[in-house]
Amino acid sequence: MPAPYSSSERYSRLRISKSQWMMLGLIVLLAAYVRLWRLSNPANVVFDEVHFGKFAGKYLNGTYFFDVHPPLAKMMFAAAGKFAGYDGKFDFKSIGLDYVAAGVPYVGMRLMPAMLGLAMVPITYVTLAALGHAADACAVGALLVAFENALLTQSRLILLDSALIFFTGATVMFWALFFTEARQPFGRRWWAYLLLTGINMGNALSCKWVGLFLVATIGVWTVRDLWDKLGDLSISASQYTRHFIARAFALIVVPLVVYLFWFQVHFSVLHKSGDGNAFMSPEFQNTLDGVNLGHTPRDIYYGSRLRIRHDATNAGYLHSHLSNYETGSKQQQVTLYGFRDDNNFWVITRTEAAES
Repeated sequence: MPAPYSSSERYSRLRISKSQWMMLGLIVLLAAYVRLWRLSNPANVVFDEVHFGKFAGKYLNGTYFFDVHPPLAKMMFAAAGKFAGYDGKFDFKSIGLDYVAAGVPYVGMRLMPAMLGLAMVPITYVTLAALGHAADACAVGALLVAFENALLTQSRLILLDSALIFFTGATVMFWALFFTEARQPFGRRWWAYLLLTGINMGNALSCKWVGLFLVATIGVWTVRDLWDKLGDLSISASQYTRHFIARAFALIVVPLVVYLFWFQVHFSVLHKSGDGNAFMSPEFQNTLDGVNLGHTPRDIYYGSRLRIRHDATNAGYLHSHLSNYETGSKQQQVTLYGFRDDNNFWVITRTEAAES
């Protein structure tokens, strides 16, 4: 009579020999050489360093800004800049600006993504080994990552992608390691790998929202794993419930808490008024240092001087321009404008009909 099906039989604990570690060490040394060699070149602002270097400076100055990406990777650059001696004054305002002439410790800021890119080499090796591949396949995979041109290029600049790829790789690695503990469920290593999967998934999502694809990947994998366990007669109903709750906590609650935590840090650090104010509600702006918009609602009378803001989108203020429309009514141009200035003020006056 055949033995009952067990969903954990296909997995075994990770074992990496001394010779494999030596091979991995050699590959890491080669990867370090190609990533760190002449990291100072070019000594100018390159591509999106315009944005992410500038945002690092705003974190160091505590000046509020608005950006479409979540905050973690940008805060990591701010931390790297702080350790390297960057004071946040250089504005990164255009591509080609000279770092050396401005005295910016840009090499220290570029070192952070370079080290994250370098870490992807051992992460790849360990992931492949955890998935059951032979030592030669693990070495080939690590070598491919070490010399892949796109990964190499983006890891040498102040860009968000290295942090995103690092946390994505770490998530998959810990998820693969989690399955190597399938025969010892709910043990210390089992819980450690599962929680580290959730933490790094939250970190990836906190760098860029494209991390949602990682959430989908782990989610589908989890559904398949739980489906296999549903047909495993060696797992009781109570054990299956424990498996379900453990995964729900580690892979849903933990990433969400991590994501919200980094936003809490983001708002705590950026406490001063800045150029991102206009994207936020008046209530939020009043929480920033140096802003006093007053409280609403207020009574409005004839002669009141006020700003009128588009309520549904927070897109901007009703703004009068000095120019007239060239066609149509040919009257004064009135549009929405995203920043506060004197042309946003309007005065409430009586109409001729009201006066009569």
